[in-house]
Amino acid sequence: MIRHSLYLVLLALISLNLTSCSPERGLAKRFVRESQPLAILLLPPEFSYKYNFKIPDIENFDSLPKLTQDSLLYYNSELLQYMNDSLFINGYINGMSSGLKSLGFNVHTSESSESFVSRGSEGLILNIAQIELEEYFDSISENASFGDEELYSYELYLTALNINSWFELTRVNHQDTTLVLYTSNTLTDQFEGGFRYFPFSGDVKYEFTIDSLRVDEIYPSVFSFGNLYAGYLFDFLMNDYISRNLPAGYQPSGYYTYDRLTGAIRKNNGQRLIRLN
Repeated sequence: MIRHSLYLVLLALISLNLTSCSPERGLAKRFVRESQPLAILLLPPEFSYKYNFKIPDIENFDSLPKLTQDSLLYYNSELLQYMNDSLFINGYINGMSSGLKSLGFNVHTSESSESFVSRGSEGLILNIAQIELEEYFDSISENASFGDEELYSYELYLTALNINSWFELTRVNHQDTTLVLYTSNTLTDQFEGGFRYFPFSGDVKYEFTIDSLRVDEIYPSVFSFGNLYAGYLFDFLMNDYISRNLPAGYQPSGYYTYDRLTGAIRKNNGQRLIRLN
């Protein structure tokens, strides 16, 4: 029995060791360890596309001309019509530039593109090809029952803002195809609430508070998103390196992410840059 238990422990240790030394993880560590400062040219979009999907309470709205509908949707938005595109895009670019620098990239912007071109060495061009903002209502529903009482339901709507981003990634002095990448994030009203049961009267009420999303909160949020996407780009390059250097016939078992704060490498089951071509 003791021998059998020792065998199981030994087997578990061997399995753990094999997992920790997997080819993918080893290549990821090598990518991080051997990465040289890489120049990257970061190009912003000229403007963002804005769409409001909150249908206004206007009679026969669907029968109106398309241009009239678009105008009414825009000027009935709670956020989009008040946003400053320059502040939004600058915050996005500044956040991404800060994140890239923290990961060891030499960042160039359109103002310093000549110095990037004059380098004549390998580098990356990251063109933020399109940013799309979508304002809409996001529904939240909650159910509860108290003892043998009936099931209570409540539904409410929050304002939400999707921020969709498309990137074009090009390797300088390579014959590679320009890669099209995509990611998205969402901002919403902050909400707290729940059912409250009053045992003496038997009443059930749904009580909630909403802290509405404000335009001035969007700009620091997109700075954070830009910073986050710099990490997504590093992860994309790392996983591309893993795929290109794995032994023949070996398929990656997952997608890896690098934690720039702790230096840890782990599998990522969350958001990332998605390749579209």
